Amino acid sequence: MNVTPNGTAIRALRQVQDLSLRRLARLAGISPSQLSRVETGKAGAGQEVICRLAGTLDVPVSDITLGGDMASTTKEAPAKAKKATPARDVPYPGSPDGEWFHYTPEEAARFLPWSALQLKRRAYARQIPHNEGGARVTFTGRDIREISEMTAVRPLAETAQRRSG
Repeated sequence: MNVTPNGTAIRALRQVQDLSLRRLARLAGISPSQLSRVETGKAGAGQEVICRLAGTLDVPVSDITLGGDMASTTKEAPAKAKKATPARDVPYPGSPDGEWFHYTPEEAARFLPWSALQLKRRAYARQIPHNEGGARVTFTGRDIREISEMTAVRPLAETAQRRSG
């Protein structure tokens, strides 16, 4: 299937989301030079790369492709993605098994008030505790509990006690 990326749309979405070219390339799992060539129209991209870019930018595939040439592949891409990444059995972060379990940002987002993309951005900005090995961000159950405590809304009396104590 012939898929033509819309480099201008990809660049605009990247800039609106305040992502550098290198960061988007790293999150999508492609090289910065390949992303630059796609954005400037000097190179095409395969369906897999386009699907990864769309997932990273959190937009439908049709938003970053030209014309209607993605209409036939739009329905097929999610099915392939589901087969490629089967859901794994994830323990609850508060359980003994979950304390040291490494959660992906997508898995951690189920327990936290942010999306997977927001978790990645906050982790790269060092705003939240995380583990970074092999250029992948993961969260342990302890990290998730600590982030949850950071974002918890406290009663006014408890907040005043903490400030005075």
